[in-house]
Amino acid sequence: MSFLSATIISAIFTVGMLSRARTPRLELERFPSAGRAVAGLIALILILAVVVFLPLLSFHSGGDTDLDEVGYPTLFLGHALLALFLVVWWGLSGFPPWREFLHFRARGVGRYLGLGLGAGLLGWAITVAVMALVTSAAGLIKPAPETAAEVPDVVRSIVDLSIFKRVGLIVSAMIVEEAFFRSFLQTRSGLLVSSLLFAASHSSYGLPSMLVGVFSVSVVLGSIYRSTDNVLPCMIAHGVFDGLQLLFILPMLVGGS
Repeated sequence: MSFLSATIISAIFTVGMLSRARTPRLELERFPSAGRAVAGLIALILILAVVVFLPLLSFHSGGDTDLDEVGYPTLFLGHALLALFLVVWWGLSGFPPWREFLHFRARGVGRYLGLGLGAGLLGWAITVAVMALVTSAAGLIKPAPETAAEVPDVVRSIVDLSIFKRVGLIVSAMIVEEAFFRSFLQTRSGLLVSSLLFAASHSSYGLPSMLVGVFSVSVVLGSIYRSTDNVLPCMIAHGVFDGLQLLFILPMLVGGS
């Protein structure tokens, strides 16, 4: 029932965004045929249902997944589905040059490395500050980053993984999530909508303050994408942010519990 509900919500959202005359709205490219356009629309509804609205509907259950039961490869399922969707959409739209499709440019990689590194650090600082401000104003916790007691079980399980497995998750997230939420979604829906959906896709952790943090870093990443029209620095910044969290910050928090 949850998947059906998520699909219905996704369909209403997608069709509603497509039918809007003003921003925020969803604008899709022309397809070679009507059949491909319908197939693409169905694929978009389904992927948003799975990676955005299904986690949002499970928000109340909050991050109690037992990683020992589901297994490490399961952590890559969402990324695999996003990658599959991108390949399907690429094919349905007529196989445009993949660099143009993903808005990926490697020329001047040194500059983009520096930009991504700086943005990742800035995004982390802004995220911590915003989370502290919001949670303090809401009276949830003292104005500080998440305490060890509030770290969801699934995050604790991830922190307990070997460094190589955590790096694997970081690399997968920085590439696939940026390719979908920035290259694909932000290009077609804008910064605000893509950031809201990016935050919603992380709602299964069950922490309101974490959603605020994820939205904040998404705005930083989206701003970089909008100013450069290149997903590469966004991928680097995403990797820096996740690396700080999974390799340094969260291990210290969990270790102190």
